[in-house]
Amino acid sequence: MDGSWHSDFSQYGHVNLRDSIHFLGPMPEKEWVFRDKITKEVREEFPDIHPVLLNLLWNRGLRTKEEMDQFLNPDYERDIHPPSLFKNMDAAVDRVFLALTNNEKITIHGDYDADGICGASVLFTTLRDVIRKWPEETRPDESSVQVYLPDREKDGYGFALHTMERFAEEGVKLVITVDCGISNKPSIDRGMELGVDTIVCDHHTMPEEIPEQAILIHPLVPGETYPNKSLCGTGVGAKLCWGLILEAQKKGFDFPMGYEKWLLDFVAIATVTDVMPLVGENRTIEKYGLMVLNKTRRVGISKLIEVSGNKERDLDTWSIGFQIGPRINAAGRIKSAMSSFDLLVEEDEIQASILAADLDMINSERQKMSNALFKEAVDVVESTDNEHVIVAYGEGWHLGLIGLVAGKLLSQYQKPVFVATKHGDKITGSGRSIPGFDLTKPLHAASEYMHRFGGHPQ
Repeated sequence: MDGSWHSDFSQYGHVNLRDSIHFLGPMPEKEWVFRDKITKEVREEFPDIHPVLLNLLWNRGLRTKEEMDQFLNPDYERDIHPPSLFKNMDAAVDRVFLALTNNEKITIHGDYDADGICGASVLFTTLRDVIRKWPEETRPDESSVQVYLPDREKDGYGFALHTMERFAEEGVKLVITVDCGISNKPSIDRGMELGVDTIVCDHHTMPEEIPEQAILIHPLVPGETYPNKSLCGTGVGAKLCWGLILEAQKKGFDFPMGYEKWLLDFVAIATVTDVMPLVGENRTIEKYGLMVLNKTRRVGISKLIEVSGNKERDLDTWSIGFQIGPRINAAGRIKSAMSSFDLLVEEDEIQASILAADLDMINSERQKMSNALFKEAVDVVESTDNEHVIVAYGEGWHLGLIGLVAGKLLSQYQKPVFVATKHGDKITGSGRSIPGFDLTKPLHAASEYMHRFGGHPQ
């Protein structure tokens, strides 16, 4: 499964009555199950909250006054967790600074979706800023930091073995993965054999074997102390960036206090596009991330906002989900994800305008292609038995579009969906699921038939 977004954004932003509905598993179309109303005891426990609002908050899993206050009134100082709560953060920060001090080649390995692209962007721009603020006499070369975003067809999902071997041949000494890596133990182990260290910044479901030889920054690793288990990949990468900024400040580099807040435009985009739950710390990240996004200092993001049709800077989660996110994702779907990355980190206004216009055209092309493929997939679904789960397969379908089609089929049929096509000598697929049905579990159960896989429960 890839990490692209689907069309249900009811969990974001304002209170929505749809949030009071949940599913107990696969079920026929239009058969809804409503959650029970809150009890009299719950109403009496929270007399200051309107019963309708209280019922909605309760259905979101909020059980204490503190949780409800955090949801309704997010506060940066109170609700954002410091990077030091990750148990391996110090080791990761030390390894990055060692690489910079020794002018080692560092490669940031992201992913081809918006989360992976934004994650690569936040790490790259932070390392670029650290280098530029480094004392001139010992300053590392900016070109020592490179970014690699995989190709869907050539590399597939995650961190490929052949990619690590190529990094080693090129003299890379440190790889930082973002939004991938936790399921790529063979690649990381091979890197260690070739003298390449790896820091993994990821958030995907735990595989049976994790890459113990890497420095793991991941909220779901067994024994991890970081309290927010629902960070997106960019959010994890941004925590490492925050840790690097704090270390740079200790070393006397000219980073003002609160500098890390300016990283939140990237995190805000990725949190929405990767469909992370907007509760707890994520909700606070999104609130302040939208503030930063609406006054972003990044030329590339500013031009992206303009071509997305929002020149007034009144961006909200809908703007990200349906205007900004699809354009970032479009390049990785039908062209190269590097087109989106290049725009997000661009500092020249003229070049940013050119890149933004190109990305907008790519997105228009993607829309036409995905609409045509969706119609074809619907014909397949309607002609087959899909009582509990939808499986749509077609020859020659575009790999970059099957995730979008899966999301549209999910919205139309409200059943777990797999969309697949043949790529080379393998079948490549993407899945989307309804709340309450963890799509990764059947994949793990069928792992003997899988070349590789990964993703989120939905």
